[in-house]
Amino acid sequence: MQKSCTQCGSSFEITQSDLEFYDKISPVFNEKKHSIPAPTYCPDCRMKRRFTFRNFFNLYKRKSDLSGKDIISMYDKDSPFPVFDQHEWWGDKWNGIDYGKDIDFNQSFFEQLKELHNTVPHMGIMNTQSENTDYSNLCFQSRNCYLVFGSVLNEDCCYGHIVWQCRNCFDCLYTYRSEFCYECIDCVQCYNTLFSQSSENCNDSYFLVNCHGCRNCFGCVGMNNNEYCIFNEQISKEEYKSRVDYLLSHLKTIKSKLEELRSNEIVKNFHGYSCENVQGDYLYFSRNIVRSYDLKNCEDCKYCATCDSFKDCYDCNYSPPHAEVSYESITISGFHYLFCHRCLGNNSDILYCDDCHGCRNCFGCFGLKQKEYCILNKQYSKEQYEDLSSRLIDHMINTKEWGEFASITPFAYNETIAHQYFPLSQEQALKEGYRWKDKEDEIPQVEKIIPADRLPVSINDIPDDILNWAIKCEATQRPFRIVKQELEFYRKMKLPIPRFHPDERHKRRIALRNPRKLWQRKCDKCGEGMETTYAPERPERVFCEKCYLNEVY
Repeated sequence: MQKSCTQCGSSFEITQSDLEFYDKISPVFNEKKHSIPAPTYCPDCRMKRRFTFRNFFNLYKRKSDLSGKDIISMYDKDSPFPVFDQHEWWGDKWNGIDYGKDIDFNQSFFEQLKELHNTVPHMGIMNTQSENTDYSNLCFQSRNCYLVFGSVLNEDCCYGHIVWQCRNCFDCLYTYRSEFCYECIDCVQCYNTLFSQSSENCNDSYFLVNCHGCRNCFGCVGMNNNEYCIFNEQISKEEYKSRVDYLLSHLKTIKSKLEELRSNEIVKNFHGYSCENVQGDYLYFSRNIVRSYDLKNCEDCKYCATCDSFKDCYDCNYSPPHAEVSYESITISGFHYLFCHRCLGNNSDILYCDDCHGCRNCFGCFGLKQKEYCILNKQYSKEQYEDLSSRLIDHMINTKEWGEFASITPFAYNETIAHQYFPLSQEQALKEGYRWKDKEDEIPQVEKIIPADRLPVSINDIPDDILNWAIKCEATQRPFRIVKQELEFYRKMKLPIPRFHPDERHKRRIALRNPRKLWQRKCDKCGEGMETTYAPERPERVFCEKCYLNEVY
C-alpha cells in the first residue's frame, strides 16, 4: 500500500508485515483491541518529529524552581514549566500524582497533554547515577565528564556524543569501550588511538580508517592485524618512529595521502558485522532489520536508530538497552511503549507518556514514578482505567490524534538533534509548525580572547594562563574556553590546542559518517543490486557483503 506523507508529500510504502506489526502492538482495553492505524507521516518525517524532543547539546544556566539554587539545564529560564535540579526531581518533596487532571472529552487530548506538560516539574538535566558530570546531558553511570551527551558508563571524558564505556576519550563520536582516544568516530575497543574512524581493537595509532587489530600504524586504510605501517606500507620499528614525528607536523600531507588511499579502498555496503538480513548502516549482532542505523543486538526492528538490545520495535531512537514490542518512542527501556518519550526504569504497557519511570498501565502521564493505572497523572482503579482508556482512544480517533506522536516538544527546532539530521531554515521550521530560538553566544568573562591562528603550535608552548583566555574559532569566530581537565589531556597526549569551537568539531565529525540514507547501486565486484549508504558518486569500490568477505578474508 502506497501512502503520501501529510507533512512533506513524499510517497512511502506500508507493507503487509507493517500492518501485522501495528495489529500486534495495538492495545486492548475492556477486551477490545484498539487498532493502531497506519502512519500518516513518512519514516523520515516521523523520525524528525521525534528528534524535536531531544536537546542534547544546548545547556543553560538558570535557577531551580524548587530550591532557587543555580543549576545547569537543558531548558532555558523562559520555559513555561517548573524546572528542578535532577536530584530534587528524584527526591520526595513533590509527587506527580498531585498534578493529576480529569479527562475533558470536549477538548483534544494533545491540548490536555500539553497543559499537563506545562504544569508538572521537569528534570533540568538527566545524568542518572553520575558524578561530577553537571555540564553534560543524558549521561548514565558516568563520572568526571564534561560536555558529553548521550553516554553510558564513561569516566574522564570530554566533548563526546554516543560514547559508551570509555575512559579519557575526548572529541569522540559513536565510540565504545575505548581509552585515551582523541577525535575518533565509530571506534570500538581502541587504546591511544587518534584521528581515526571505523576501526576496532587498534592501539597506539593515528589516522586509521576501517582498520582492525592494528598497532603502531599511521594513516592506514583497510588494514587488518598489522604493525609498524605508514600509509599501508610495512616499515621497520625504528623508521616508524622517525617518520611519525615528521608527519605529525605536516597535516596537509596526511590528509592528501589518506584521500588517495580511500579512493582505492574496497568497502562493504554497510558498516557492521555478525548480522543477518539487515538493511541500513552501522549494524552489529542484529537480524531482520529494515532501514535502521546504529543498532546493536537488535532483532525484528524497522526505522530505528541508536538502540541496543531492541526486539519487535518500529520507529524508536536514542535508547539504552532492552525494549520490546514498542512503536514511535524515544529513549525507552521496557515492554510495550506507544508514542512515549524518555521513559526508563522498565516501564510496561504505557501510552503517550513522558519522563515516567518504573510505571505500568499509564496513559498520557508525565513525571510519574512507580505508578500504575493513571491517566493524565490521575490515579484510577484497574476497571476505571480500562474503561476511560477505551473511551479516550475513541475520542482521539474523532480528533484524528490516535496513532500520531504528540508534537508538543518543549524545544525550539534549532535546539534539537532534528536540526542536525534534518536541517531547516528558520522560515521552513516556522512553516512546519516548529518554534525557532534566536541564540547568542555568551561572551566569556576572560582576560582576553585570542584568535585560534595565534596559538602556539606545540602544546609545550601553551601557558597555564590559557585557562583564563577564550579562543576564537577559526571557522565560526565563536569564542570557546579550555578547561583544566582538557588542558591536562592535551599535555599528556602531546596534542595541540584545538582551533575550532566544540560545536564545530562535532559538526565536522558528523559529516565524516555516512548519511542515514540508502541508495540503490550495483556491487562493484559481482554486479548484483544492493542498497548502501555509499552514494553512487563516492570513489570507494563498494562490494556486497559476500564479495567483500571473499576479497578481504
